[in-house]
Amino acid sequence: MAQNKRKILLLFLGDATLDRRVQSFQKYFEQNGWSVELLAIPTVHSHGPRKFLEYHRKLIEGVRSKNVDVVLACDLYSLSAAAWMRKHGHATLALYDAREVYTELPSVAKRPLVQMIWKRLEKRGLAVTDVILVTAPHDLEAILEVHRFAPRSLLVRNLPWRDLSLSPDRSLLDQFSIPPDTKVFVYVGGLQRGRGLEAFFTAMQNEAMHLLLVGDGAIRANLETLAHILGIANRTHFAGAVESAKALSLAAACDFGVVLIESVSKSYELALPSKVFEYMMAGLPILSSKMRHVTELFEGEEWIIFADVEDINSIKDGIRRLIQMSHDRALRGRERALSLEHYHFERDAAPLLSLINSKLANT
Repeated sequence: MAQNKRKILLLFLGDATLDRRVQSFQKYFEQNGWSVELLAIPTVHSHGPRKFLEYHRKLIEGVRSKNVDVVLACDLYSLSAAAWMRKHGHATLALYDAREVYTELPSVAKRPLVQMIWKRLEKRGLAVTDVILVTAPHDLEAILEVHRFAPRSLLVRNLPWRDLSLSPDRSLLDQFSIPPDTKVFVYVGGLQRGRGLEAFFTAMQNEAMHLLLVGDGAIRANLETLAHILGIANRTHFAGAVESAKALSLAAACDFGVVLIESVSKSYELALPSKVFEYMMAGLPILSSKMRHVTELFEGEEWIIFADVEDINSIKDGIRRLIQMSHDRALRGRERALSLEHYHFERDAAPLLSLINSKLANT
């Protein structure tokens, strides 16, 4: 029977142990009886054009011997190889997980030549893609504005796995020397420009709280320096890159979640960050910037406070309001119950499996 399993190949640039979405796709297909292979090829070069050229070359070499029912490009960087497999008969269906509006990311939006190259590569890949997955409702509109066409689309948001066992374990914070009686805000994600971290550092100066940052990135050293300058280094804790399952457990040990995305590009304006849903799964009241997708879903909910990321006083007010509601355990329970019922990966992915099975049956 095992030989009759349908096969899916996942292609991804990066460390999949740090990427919850890749792990969720892998787990979902495995639990539904598929044979799943993940190809995440490391590169010698750490950044820039050489990294992507090296990755593409190695990936094409790696997929030449593969024959699968479905190939899923888990990012733009893998799309060309997935398209090659589809075009040359190595995959019956090609799927593209457009987890970002890549051509509108801050790193390329103000670099016309780089943006043009990625647009061209994405357009070529889309031409032979059977299904494009988007993580937020308005992302497809943005992609259509760029390319004027798109294959069949499906919304699969960047949600965590449904976790009934997740519970606060304050002892996890002992490794950071965080006092047990203090209020702790947590940020889970990349330490990058446009995430409102510098503004949050400034806003927390005179507040009785600690901040745990779970993740790594290009501006970590700058943030460490800023924490010393502002006199908050003893209340700011850097966990570094952590496997996604451990990251969620660390978040659950805290009191509040932070997601302050700045409108520095169209991709960021349309963001529907995974950390919002991760905080919900952990039952953490959230301080959020006013992102379009987030306000459409959750404006008016009692467990989320919206702040103007460009206004330090607005962020300060948000911090204080969250601390005031920190004793309402029932509120956290209601938030978590909403997540367990509606906002988990298995629920969003179910239509994808039905669509794939339907398309394969008609080939």
